[in-house]
Amino acid sequence: MPDRRPVFLVRGPTAALLAAALLAAAGCPAPPAVPASDRPETALDALLSTARTQDVAALVQVEADWCPTCHQLAREVFEQAADRLPSDRFVAGSIDFDSDEGQAVSVRYRVMGLPTTLLLDPDGHELGRIEGFETVDGYLTELRRILDGEDLSAELLERLAASPDDPALLVEVGHLRLTRGAEEDGLRLLERARALDPENAAGAWADATRTLGRWFYRVRHDRERALAYYREGAERTAGTDAAWGFHWWVALSLQALGRPDEALAGLDGLIAAQPERAEPAALKAEYLLTTGGDAAAGLALAREAARLAPEDDWNHYLAAALAERLGDTDAAVSAIRRALELAPEKAIYLHMLERLTRSATAP
Repeated sequence: MPDRRPVFLVRGPTAALLAAALLAAAGCPAPPAVPASDRPETALDALLSTARTQDVAALVQVEADWCPTCHQLAREVFEQAADRLPSDRFVAGSIDFDSDEGQAVSVRYRVMGLPTTLLLDPDGHELGRIEGFETVDGYLTELRRILDGEDLSAELLERLAASPDDPALLVEVGHLRLTRGAEEDGLRLLERARALDPENAAGAWADATRTLGRWFYRVRHDRERALAYYREGAERTAGTDAAWGFHWWVALSLQALGRPDEALAGLDGLIAAQPERAEPAALKAEYLLTTGGDAAAGLALAREAARLAPEDDWNHYLAAALAERLGDTDAAVSAIRRALELAPEKAIYLHMLERLTRSATAP
């Protein structure tokens, strides 16, 4: 669902925590005051100004509070491995994807997934990027290679040249071309990947369709075209786990298009068709959480999902987030503790428990 499955939205202190960790790790001074001008200085302007002063690169972390992988990156790298960062080579800051500036930055730099780490020169030109997060060592290796001027895509392009009809490679290169601003070429490669894997035997059809949907939803803001891809994805992958993610994006696209009743009707249809499955209940609970809908109804759905699939830690997290939305701290703590029993190292759960604990003990 979100950049873990579709998109999950839970508000919390991640942006401030990550920004503080990044700034501390990089030894970055406080941004300069906003100058008097016709256009207010943005956080990115301030960061690039500092980079110019120090003659180093700017590291921009595009992240969101709802993104589990963003929490994991913040905890494992910028909190626990800060002493391993080459902090003399960049200044750093974070931008909330959901803010106005975050949306502008995401369009400007063609950000399709979170977290995305952008490495920029002091004039704002991209040196390279790291999309997602898997391991501390892998992240730090990629970071150093970009700072050393390496093109991390060279090997990928060589592999595609050797296997031009490999649909999985076409998806990777198509994604790369989109992020580099070569839209026509990127779209062509992704459509070719879909044509070469029409039954999704290699998983490339679903990956290409998902990438196309995100391009039009997040970068182009063409939600109608995104909706068409997501609906096609849901239909083509029906009966497989991949379908749930497409159903989520269908609902999100409809919401963005001002058609929430249609989104809810679709989710209710999934629940009615498969009442024994936890996924439809979890999807609607997540949708209500994300869109600020009926939190009590969402909590009931999250608890039903947890009953149907008690070993899925995310269902307990949803129950915690919705209980918190309703102001029931005790229920939220109980649910998030259960999630942590199932996934003790998941940073988004740890951060939520820390926040709830602080709230419970505050005077």
